[in-house]
Amino acid sequence: ADAFMLLAVAHVARESIHRRYAGFRWFSWISGVPLLWLMLVAGLVGYWLVADTRAQFVATTIGEWAGAIPGVGAAMLRNFITDEAISDRLFSLLVFMHLGIGLLVLLGLWVHVQRLVRPATQPARRLALGFGATLALLAAAVPALSAAPADFSRVPLPVPIDWFFLAPLVLVQWTSPATVWLLALAATALLAVLPWTVRQPRPTPAVVDLAQCNGCGRCFDDCPYGAVVLAPRDDGRRHALQAVVASDLCASCGICVGACPSSNPFRSIEPLATGIDLPQLPVAALRAKLRDALADRPGATVVFGCAEGADLDRLDAPGVVTLSLACAGQLPPSFADYALRRGATRVLIASCGEHACEYRFGARWTAHRLSGLREPALRAHVRPRVRLIEAGRGEEGRVREALATFDETAPVAPVSPANGALSARTAPLSATRTERTRTESTSTLTTAAALARAGHAEP
Repeated sequence: ADAFMLLAVAHVARESIHRRYAGFRWFSWISGVPLLWLMLVAGLVGYWLVADTRAQFVATTIGEWAGAIPGVGAAMLRNFITDEAISDRLFSLLVFMHLGIGLLVLLGLWVHVQRLVRPATQPARRLALGFGATLALLAAAVPALSAAPADFSRVPLPVPIDWFFLAPLVLVQWTSPATVWLLALAATALLAVLPWTVRQPRPTPAVVDLAQCNGCGRCFDDCPYGAVVLAPRDDGRRHALQAVVASDLCASCGICVGACPSSNPFRSIEPLATGIDLPQLPVAALRAKLRDALADRPGATVVFGCAEGADLDRLDAPGVVTLSLACAGQLPPSFADYALRRGATRVLIASCGEHACEYRFGARWTAHRLSGLREPALRAHVRPRVRLIEAGRGEEGRVREALATFDETAPVAPVSPANGALSARTAPLSATRTERTRTESTSTLTTAAALARAGHAEP
C-alpha cells in the first residue's frame, strides 16, 4: 500500500514537472484527482479494520476530522469513545467500504486511461518479478505487525505512524480539523484547475484530405490517443472507409502523418499532398525544406529530430542539415530514402526514447518503421546509411557523438528482444494488419464510440 501511494505521488509529480496536464491531456489529469482521495480513504479504512491502537488513533481522529463538517459535530466522535459503542456491524461496514473503495479505484483507473490507446496497465515480466521479490524480502525483513489491541478507555501512546497514509491525521492533531480540511480542499482545487492555468495556444489538429485517403487505417493504428477513427466513406469514392480526426483528442504530434502511405516525397504531384497532415508543418513544406537544404549543402548529413527532444539548432555543425519535427514519429521513412537520393551521404534520426516520448509511441513506431516491422517501412537497402538514436531535451551531446561515430555504429535493424533495442509489446506488422481488418469490419461501432467520447469531430 505504501508503494502504491508513493508511486502515485511520484506519477503526479512527474507529470506536473513535464507539464502533461493541459490541452488534450486535461481529461486524464482531472479523472486522476479523485483517485488520490479514494486511495487515501481505502488506506485509512484498511488501518481501521486491524482494531489495534493505531486503528484506535485512526478512528478517533477521523471522528474529530469529520466532526468539523457542518451538521456532523461531536456526534461522530461519540461513536468511538467507548468499546461498547463499537459493534460487529461497524466492522462489516468497514470491510464493505474497504473492498468497495478498491473497486472504485479500479473503475477510476479505467476512466483515467480512456483517452489512451494501448495503455500500459501491466508491468513487464522482469519488472514484476523483481518488484515482487523485493517486496517479499522487505516483508520478511521488516514484517508489518499489529500494535496492541485497541482500548477506547485509554489514550494509546505512543502510536506507530505510517506517514504515507496517516500524515493528514497527524496534522489534525498538530493543528485543527478545520485547518486540515482547508488545506486538503485547497490542494484538491489546485490540482483540478491546473490544466486551465496554462495559456499557451493549442496547435492545430491534424487534417484529413479525402482525395488522398484510401481508408487503409494506418493512422488509426498508430495514433496514441485514439484521435483518428475510421468511418464509412461519404465522398462517393470507391474506398469503403475514410479517416476522421476527433479534434478534441488530437495532440498534433504528427505520428499519423508518418504512418500515411501517401506521405511519400517521391510522389510527383505539386504541391505534395497526403491523406492526413499537420497544417503547421505539412509534408510538402518538409520536402521543400529538405530539398532546398541539400541543394545548398550537397553531400551533407541530414539529421531529423523531435521538437520535444534535443535542440538541433544548437548543433551548428558543418556539413549537417537539421530538420525538426513535432515528433520523430511524424517522419515518413521514405524521407530518409529521399534525402539520400537528393545527395545526402547519411541520415540520422534523433528521437526522445521509447520511455521518454512526449507522445507515447513516437519513438517506438519510428524504430519499428525503420527496421521494417511496421508499415510504412524503410527499404532494406537504405538502412545501412540510416541511424536512430535517443536524444532527449538537453542531450545535444548525444547527437554530436552519433555524428562523430556514425560509421562505427550499427545501422537500424529489426527490433527483437534478443538485441534489446525496444520492448516487444507491440504486435508485429501482420498482427497489426489483422487488427486493422477486424476494426474495419466494425468501423461503424468504433466510430460512434470514439466520436461520442470526443464530443465532436472534424474531417
